[in-house]
Formats: sequence, C-alpha cells, structure tokens
Amino acid sequence: MKIKLSAALLFAFLLLTGCRVEMATEQVHPIPKPTGIKVDIAGTVMLQEKELIVEGQTNLPKDAIMYAGIKEYGDHESYARVINAKAEEFEEYIAEGTGKVNDEGQFQIRIDRINPKKRYKLEVLFNPAIQKSKIQEIYGMTGENIRTNIGYTEFKHNGNFVNGMIKVAPIVNIDDYSGNGFKWNLTDVFQGKSRPLQ
Repeated sequence: MKIKLSAALLFAFLLLTGCRVEMATEQVHPIPKPTGIKVDIAGTVMLQEKELIVEGQTNLPKDAIMYAGIKEYGDHESYARVINAKAEEFEEYIAEGTGKVNDEGQFQIRIDRINPKKRYKLEVLFNPAIQKSKIQEIYGMTGENIRTNIGYTEFKHNGNFVNGMIKVAPIVNIDDYSGNGFKWNLTDVFQGKSRPLQ
C-alpha cells in the first residue's frame, strides 16, 4: 500500500514539475463603451373585453411611432405555456395599432381584441423603418444607430431586416385568471414572463 502511494505521489510530482505557470505581462485593455443610442421602452397592457390598451413610457423623441400587434396562439396552447413564454404563436399579426410618443415620452395604443376567447401574444415595438425622416436621422433607417440592450432584436419588415426594440405580453383568454380588467406588464422578448399587475 505504501509503495502504491509513494509511486502515485512521485508520478504526480513529476507531472507537476513539467508544468509551469507564466505570468501575463500584457496590459488588460478596458472594455469599450457601447456605441449607439439607447432606446428604453416600458409599459403595460390593459385587457378589456373588446380592446387592449397599451400604455407605455420611452426615451424616444416626440412623434416617434410605436407599433403594436397581436399574434394568435393555437387552441392547444395552455394558459401556463402562454404566460411562461413556452407557447408557439402564429407568424401573422391579426390585429394592429400605432400610437405616437408625446412630449413626456408617453404613448398609448389601442387594439381590437378580436376574439376574447383566444390567447394571443402582444408585441410592442419601435420599428425605425416606419418612422418619419427626422426620427430615422437619429436611429437610422434600419436601426443601425440603436445600441444593443434589453429588447433589442432583428426582425423583418417588408422583406428587409431591421434592428429595433420589442417588448411582449401574453393576452390570455377572457375566462383565464386575470383575463379581463387586468393590466399585464410588457417584458423583454427573450425573457417573456409577464405577470398581471392588479
């Protein structure tokens, strides 16, 4: 037993003496600051029987156009899968709306709740491609001047790729818990776990 232990220690010693540690002499360069213009969007959606009311706050300038649309989930998608961002939605918007940012950075968008018995995914986005030229001068025609941060994503608009900001919320069935008369928060498209606020 002692011979085996001695042999193992000798082997480990020989193995370690063949290794050497070199100290890094290069200076670490500071991480560059992010470039571009940061866009922040926050808000809620009120689920009412016949319409959805999006109310938001942003740092976008006055008259920036905010867009919202809903995509239907299949009938087989459960409440739990929808609110936990596990459900698969159809690709096409079935109802849409827009609103303009005011002097205080607030906006409101109203969308028809096509069928209150269905579940939907709400997407609220800033799309640089649909902005007036004075807004496009700031953020770029395809969002090339927007800084990457939470909510930043690439999507297709009229067959072209555009960089913009998207927030989402589940629109649950009117008979589901919090399906009528409740506000849900808008959340990051990749996090996707919105919850009722009242």
